[in-house]
Amino acid sequence: MRKNESGNEQDHQISEMRLNRRRCSSRLQGYAWGIAAPFICTLMDWPLRHVLGPASILMTYLLGVFLVASRYGRGASIIASLLSAPVFAFYFAHPIFSFAINDLENIIGLGVMIVVANVTSDFLERVHLQAEISKQRENRANALYRLSQALSDAHNQQSVATIAVSHIYDDFGALSVLLFPDPEFHLQYPSDMPLGHSLRGVDLKIAQQTYQQHTAKQTSESTSSIAYYSLEHSQIIQGVLAIKSPAGSDLTNPKLVTFFDTFLNLISQTLERLSLTEQANNANLQAETESLRNALLSAISHDLRTPLTRIIGAGTALVENNEDFSAEEKLDFNRVILDEAQRMSELTSKMLDMARLTAGEIILHQEWNALEEIVGSALNRLEKNLGTRPIRTLLPDHLPLLWIDAVLVEQVLTNLIENAIKYTPAGGPIDISAELLAGKLAITVSDYGRGIPQGMEEKVFDKFYRLESESHQGGVGLGLTLCRAIIEAHGGTIHTTNQYGKGASFIINLPIHEPPELNCLEGMTE
Repeated sequence: MRKNESGNEQDHQISEMRLNRRRCSSRLQGYAWGIAAPFICTLMDWPLRHVLGPASILMTYLLGVFLVASRYGRGASIIASLLSAPVFAFYFAHPIFSFAINDLENIIGLGVMIVVANVTSDFLERVHLQAEISKQRENRANALYRLSQALSDAHNQQSVATIAVSHIYDDFGALSVLLFPDPEFHLQYPSDMPLGHSLRGVDLKIAQQTYQQHTAKQTSESTSSIAYYSLEHSQIIQGVLAIKSPAGSDLTNPKLVTFFDTFLNLISQTLERLSLTEQANNANLQAETESLRNALLSAISHDLRTPLTRIIGAGTALVENNEDFSAEEKLDFNRVILDEAQRMSELTSKMLDMARLTAGEIILHQEWNALEEIVGSALNRLEKNLGTRPIRTLLPDHLPLLWIDAVLVEQVLTNLIENAIKYTPAGGPIDISAELLAGKLAITVSDYGRGIPQGMEEKVFDKFYRLESESHQGGVGLGLTLCRAIIEAHGGTIHTTNQYGKGASFIINLPIHEPPELNCLEGMTE
């Protein structure tokens, strides 16, 4: 890193030397043209000396001075104007070939030319200065715009540090580094230092003082200096910028101080924005966590209390009055205990599965499976709950095999069928159909109930959400959420809609993969 820093400084010094050489060369070239301009005008006017009058010839010299001033500035134009007077006197003022001027008109003309030349050159110098200032302001505005655009995409302190260091080097030619406080408010280097233009070897003690006192500090280091600036905005210190000015540059120069302060403000504002965004995200996360916790407690308070009450009631009756009950009554009590315990077990399993899916801890055990077998397994699992309710399955022949986790997809179908059983009239049919589409298989579970209220088609998949009409039903509102999580883990989608003449329809789209080729010959050989 030291080698990189010295290399960067050497490159910058070479650039400064080249710039100074160009400026010196341009200045010498201007003086040369200032000397040459009167003689060029003389060569142009000499053949026409009998046609042009002294006034016209003086205008030619004035034009030469003006052109020199417009190109090379005031110094070169003054040399041109001072040389034009004796050259004109020697070649064109009577007596010629003499520096004496007898004609008052020529004397006045020379004087006017010199004055006009100086005024013109001064005016052009000011125009050049204003143009340079305007160009400098434009360059600085563009630099600030580029910095603000780059910082708008920053998403953490490290990216801000990288962007700031790069732009400071590009616009000021200086090495720098952003120092951020740790949880104990001790300044540290960024965890991943940006390469190339990052500064090392800063005095962390001085930087810490700057951070605590909110004041800029500067120390000398060999031929250059390191300055420390607190990155403060809205009276909040986000860190410290350490910057090593290049040779021949001074960031405290009044011409640069406003520009540099704006640089610091943009960096400070970005750091504050990221800090406030992080705080807002943490607050939202805490609020969401609290909301989920409250929703969970509210949802399970009834659904756990009811089976627990029945289990306790049946158990208490068996313990206290066991001899008073017949064998059949005891069997009924035991069935109540078993059914409610199974209900609690299913409820707990759903919550645990949802937690694992949300945390990404469930690994899909995908194999090639037939949809008909999964539908049949789900219906067998719910045979007791279905009773005499008619189930109509419309599954086309020769459906392709699905690359899925059969257990989890069966759980999805089970949840959807249970949902249809709960919220449709007793005896209402349930339709299960499948349709082969381009690149996917659409599985639809439809009921003949009241359907989903308009505008709630996506809301029903939220955690712990249940429609008002479901308040008398069991469940904590995790079934549909679990279905969506499982289907999306398979790369598919699930949504609900109301179909004309039916109730709610839940449509599952599962991707179709190319099944492996079966090697029949190999099987026969074995």
